[in-house]
Amino acid sequence: MAELSFSPADRDAVYRAIYSRRDVRAYLPDPVPEDLLARVLNAAHHAPSVGFMQPWSFLLIEDPALRRAVYEHVLAASAEAQTTYADDRSATYAALKLQGILDSPVNLLVTCDPDRGGNVLGRHTMPETDAYSTCLAVQNLWLAARAEGLGVGWVSILRPERLRELFGVPEHVKIIAYLTLGWPVELPPTPMLESVGWRARLPLSELVFRDQWGAHAELTAPPAPPAPLPPEERNAQLTKPPGSLGRLEAVALQVAAIQGAAYPRWRRRALVLCAGDHGVVAAGVSSYKAKVTARMVIQIAAGAAAVNVFTRQRDVRLILADLGVDHDFSGAAGVVHAKIRRGTRDLSREDAMTASECVAAVAAGRRLVPDCDLLAVGELGIGNSTSAAAIACALLNEPPEVMVGRGTGIGPLTWARKVEAARRGLDRGGDPLSSLGGYEIAGLVGVIDEAARRGVPVVLDGFITSVAALVATRRRPEVREALIAGHLSAELGHARVLDALGLTPLLSLGLRLGEGSGAALAMGLVESACRTLSEMRTFEEAGIEDAVDERGRR
Repeated sequence: MAELSFSPADRDAVYRAIYSRRDVRAYLPDPVPEDLLARVLNAAHHAPSVGFMQPWSFLLIEDPALRRAVYEHVLAASAEAQTTYADDRSATYAALKLQGILDSPVNLLVTCDPDRGGNVLGRHTMPETDAYSTCLAVQNLWLAARAEGLGVGWVSILRPERLRELFGVPEHVKIIAYLTLGWPVELPPTPMLESVGWRARLPLSELVFRDQWGAHAELTAPPAPPAPLPPEERNAQLTKPPGSLGRLEAVALQVAAIQGAAYPRWRRRALVLCAGDHGVVAAGVSSYKAKVTARMVIQIAAGAAAVNVFTRQRDVRLILADLGVDHDFSGAAGVVHAKIRRGTRDLSREDAMTASECVAAVAAGRRLVPDCDLLAVGELGIGNSTSAAAIACALLNEPPEVMVGRGTGIGPLTWARKVEAARRGLDRGGDPLSSLGGYEIAGLVGVIDEAARRGVPVVLDGFITSVAALVATRRRPEVREALIAGHLSAELGHARVLDALGLTPLLSLGLRLGEGSGAALAMGLVESACRTLSEMRTFEEAGIEDAVDERGRR
């Protein structure tokens, strides 16, 4: 029956989900996408059930008032439970965080309807199997959530009759589980109650009997599952000629190396898009007025720009952040408020930022990095190609004529003003980022460095994001290992900056839009690269004979 078995990689993934599943009590505020929620609920719905009765129902709880009522009930029930423990355990109990009702993005009540299906096959002698079947649905949901990177918590310190009252659950329907679901702050290596000394996992040998209750079975410890092949070895053994997938193979190996993983991860993808205005626009360096930046931020927040199209298509979470736009976005949905100042100063006349503003912008960028497997970066800001070109000139010791491009499609007179503005800024000297940069560029430096520190691969967009990456690598050279060039833009200096970074772009489509559009497009290629290394089978797994060399050797 070998054809029914999983590949070693798939098998190991199942065991990994089982052994690393944890009861989560602390969550990040990021929402769970609807399609992801549907996937884990569908996994629950595919649980086995006695007589195929499928007794479960799932009640999503979104009303803040209802959540607050459950939370207050759990606090009261928990305080009551604490009194049942001796002093030493009571103190430990009081220190535990036993629920995540208010901070988890999803609350879920799981119920069991014992009447569903009528006289169900198999329940005549054990009617409580309906509840057992529903618990299997909970376990399916939990393991699927773990595989997706989500955390689940089972809140058990509550009284079912109170939940029945709050949610209008019929009397005959059983309350099985109140679950919290979301992105965990962390997944500890051991269960919380074990790590605090509440209770240890019992030895399996004490729980397995043979033929008669209490007659312990002598178990031989099963061999540990084989360690997965190192990525390089696995890639060499995949069912394809060596190197036949070209650059994709190098990308997959790079992602695995950055993540420190045997199999590269790709499912949780995000794009951080930083926006800011530039005082140098007053020098006549762009064919667009500065107020266009704010209008484009509104357009992106509304989901109507090119980057929205590309991120939706590839299921990439878009994080739009205002670091320095000359507009008040207070109360605007879809915009992260990280503003340092309403636009930089004119770099052709004075330093664009103060040193403290630059530090604050970099720090703000660090805070934008989400918990993800792959991160793309983008930017938005009229005048920022002038700023980026000047920074690149300073770092690479090049004249403005080599780095200053046409940006938004400017003519020769505007290009000449752009070159002159960059030259004046360079003549003034000083730290390239603070004297010549923009708040969004400094923010991107922080985003890129923080992602690299966390072991998250960074897919760069065009010229401006590549200049931010160049600044980040000059500050910390090891950042270079986390960088992937999404595309080669039409900007004059982009190829020179990528050469300095030692990066070869995945795409060359003549793009010069910015907004992270090229990085979002390239994210699809990076995902394909990761999937090949993770999902393709080796010759051994597929039962195919290895290739032979010219001399007939395997």
